[in-house]
Amino acid sequence: MADNKEAFELLTKMYSEVQGMKSEFREMKSDINGRLDNLENTVGKTNIIIENDIKPKIEALFDGYKQNTECIMALTYKVDDVQTDINNLTIKTLRNENNMNHFSKVLENKDYKSNAQ
Repeated sequence: MADNKEAFELLTKMYSEVQGMKSEFREMKSDINGRLDNLENTVGKTNIIIENDIKPKIEALFDGYKQNTECIMALTYKVDDVQTDINNLTIKTLRNENNMNHFSKVLENKDYKSNAQ
């Protein structure tokens, strides 16, 4: 009978320890659930911030980048046109200079011939 009583006390002690562990697990589960809820709220807030604040700013930056690129390309084309005009004017100036040199020589030859006679 003593063995039964000892076995019963042992079982009772084990039962109370299991009940204690069970309540500890419930507390841990509750704590974990609370943390998960907090994490879900944080993730939700982060998503809202990304959607409402960061994403529009990135899109605005991209639009500005595109606009700057378009302006730079327009200026590049204008600079190319100006360079072409400068090259054409340089060629015309050289032609005119050559013509002036030629006419100068012709006039000098005329003056030389008329003075020689």
